[in-house]
Amino acid sequence: TYDPEEERMMIFAVAEEGRKGEPMYEHLETKNVIARKQHKCDWCEKPISKGEEYERQKFKYDGEFCEWHAHLACSRVVSAIWDYADPDDGLDSDRFDEYCAEVCSRFICPDCENWNKEYDECEKDESYCIDRMDEFFKTHELYRAERKGAYEFWKCRERRTDG
Repeated sequence: TYDPEEERMMIFAVAEEGRKGEPMYEHLETKNVIARKQHKCDWCEKPISKGEEYERQKFKYDGEFCEWHAHLACSRVVSAIWDYADPDDGLDSDRFDEYCAEVCSRFICPDCENWNKEYDECEKDESYCIDRMDEFFKTHELYRAERKGAYEFWKCRERRTDG
């Protein structure tokens, strides 16, 4: 089952030989806060404006205290695309851009008014629209389509609701 805290811990997990089991990463806190000053989102690398609510993670990495800042929409999109992007390798801002663009062009853009079907590209000149992705994943999810027991490709479906 999906565990967002475990996912976030994997983001920063780095293997180092010869550490004798000493953890390099220690998650301290994750919470939503209001920005008292401008920050940069560590996922999309765009500004988090003063007064905007965002997700802040505090952690200790190799003995140093660090923080991770993220737009709420970026954090939700990361949760939605994590398995698609390969949970074993984790994500960083470069891979976030790459996978957002791929997911967007495969599953979201073809139905968007800004998508040029003739040239197979966005007319807004963006590789992905994070707000559109965030809205899309409130009602949809990615899943692996199986064929004869082997995962062969990804599909998208409406989220299943209990009851």
